[in-house]
Amino acid sequence: MRIAYFIVSLLLTIALIIILDKPMGSVPPIGKFISPQHGFWQNAEPADKSYSEDLEFPQVTGPVDVYFDERLVPHIFAENESDAWFVQGYLHARFRLWQMEFQTHAAAGRLTEVLGPGPDSAYLNNDRNMRRVGMVYGAKKSLEEMEKDSLTAKQLNSYTAGVNSYIEKLTVASLPLEYRLLNYKPERWTNLKSALFLKYMSYDLTGYETDIEYTNAKSFFSAEDFNKLYPVYNDSASPIVSKGTQFAPPSIVPVKPVSADSLYFKNRIDIITEKPDKDNGSNNWVAGGSKTKSGRPILCNDPHLGLNLPSLWYEMQIHTPSFNVYGASFPGAPAIIIGFNENIAWGVTNAARDVRDYYSIQFNDSSKKEYLFNNEWKKTDLQIEEYKMKDGSVFYDTVAYT
Repeated sequence: MRIAYFIVSLLLTIALIIILDKPMGSVPPIGKFISPQHGFWQNAEPADKSYSEDLEFPQVTGPVDVYFDERLVPHIFAENESDAWFVQGYLHARFRLWQMEFQTHAAAGRLTEVLGPGPDSAYLNNDRNMRRVGMVYGAKKSLEEMEKDSLTAKQLNSYTAGVNSYIEKLTVASLPLEYRLLNYKPERWTNLKSALFLKYMSYDLTGYETDIEYTNAKSFFSAEDFNKLYPVYNDSASPIVSKGTQFAPPSIVPVKPVSADSLYFKNRIDIITEKPDKDNGSNNWVAGGSKTKSGRPILCNDPHLGLNLPSLWYEMQIHTPSFNVYGASFPGAPAIIIGFNENIAWGVTNAARDVRDYYSIQFNDSSKKEYLFNNEWKKTDLQIEEYKMKDGSVFYDTVAYT
């Protein structure tokens, strides 16, 4: 009987080891996740954790001090700008690495690598959409322009080096919790990832698709009914600018193209612009010095962005001999987006501008190798997009660029 008990115990132990070592669907290996040495226990931090430590990096050329206040807001004091951007990148990664990487995966159409195709292929469809709208293509073009400026290129390089310095320090035991839950490891940061994040923000703030809906509505309703249903200004609105105010001519006048890359809404003449959304939009305002206790003006800025956890923003101060700035930064990109220095304060608002046009492409046949342009058939650029799945499988998609 003892031998039988031993064999049963041995088989149960082997079965338990196998079960704990294998992922179950989207659930990571339980054994690795609950391991005392490498599991989620390692992510626990005391409420009064001190971040006081001495770190050395070969990329940093001078001393840099970082002070955390009572709200754990970091204050960076560096002797040169390159070191400041390096430390900003390091701190962003230290506290927001998974957020940074997940956003750029979403922008690049790579969610399936982390999450799989998703229910009803939801993640795969999102990835296909991001690739088809050209997010990576646009980010590469933007990065080319940004890096033409030597100061911007230096800033990006230093920031990226800071992010990667933190990533290189990570061990299995120190991986952020989200990587444990999803059972993968971070990859190296690049300047392109920062450009991808900024392009993703632009897409999020202006990537609306209501132009087609409004155009269809105008085709159905009379002009009078359409304007009643979708007025430029709502009856309840009380604009702060009086009627009849004379404005200077716009610096850029929108002009309808003489020709387009394709048939535009089947040669439709009317161009319908998106009407303001009464429930959306940022705001900012200034209180004059005569109305404040200090006698100084106060800039109030309220950008209407998503309420995320972790926050989209990361508050910090950066001080160098050439500037001293405090405000909100974007984890994933260098600099301060909203903030102030000794002389000025600045803010941004979500204006939700209409920056996207739609075209109906006429292809020669189902192969989509040619499209009509100025009464001539032009060659398309057919790109094979590869989507890697979490389980190792691959999905291929062909995208025709005009």
